[in-house]
Amino acid sequence: MITFAFGAEAWPKSLTVPDVERHKSLLIQEAMYARLTQPAMVFRTLSRGALYWERWLLEKDPGRCDEERVLSGLELARDAGDWKEAELLLAHCEASPDLGGRPFLEAWSVIVRDRLQEQVDNEQRLEIAFQKFRGAKNVPDEAARAELARDVMARASEIGQVGSPVPVNALLARISAAQGWNEEAEGFYAALLVCRPLWIPYIVQLSELQAKTDLKRAFSTIETAKSLLGADFWLAT
Repeated sequence: MITFAFGAEAWPKSLTVPDVERHKSLLIQEAMYARLTQPAMVFRTLSRGALYWERWLLEKDPGRCDEERVLSGLELARDAGDWKEAELLLAHCEASPDLGGRPFLEAWSVIVRDRLQEQVDNEQRLEIAFQKFRGAKNVPDEAARAELARDVMARASEIGQVGSPVPVNALLARISAAQGWNEEAEGFYAALLVCRPLWIPYIVQLSELQAKTDLKRAFSTIETAKSLLGADFWLAT
């Protein structure tokens, strides 16, 4: 298994409904504990991971506990600050003959409408910050470039206190990798895998970083991914 920096596993034992249910429940428990004891980014990352698997269950095991899974997913989207995912859940309900018209939809639609623009604005701020970092790639002074990188990463971390952990961890990973800060970059890519566990580019990028310092760990990542996604999973990239 891939273990994140604060002890959360990115993947269940298998892609079967019972194993995914157990894994999702564990992530929710870890998120609740992290909310009281850890920085907000930890809580948000774990919540985003649980949300991913809640949506997976809604798709792969339809017709069972659908309303409960949607409500859980909406709450997890709120906790993760990922209103785009909440919008997708609402769209799922509107297209469902069993869920359309439920009383909770109107209330949640108002909440999502009010909060979605904030997420869009934050993601634009992140992209502007990253472009500022990229614009300084020809700065000959390594110390000055490192200082700029840390400044941009600090701004991203501030957004991570209120926004979705996916774009925040992605920016932090890209900057760390560009600076050659492999250990930090590995941690951020591992965080991204908690958020989006079956996104193949993240698996490949994480294993490449691990291979620079620990081939055994990189091999374990690839082998675990193969067991879940198939022997040639990386060809999907």
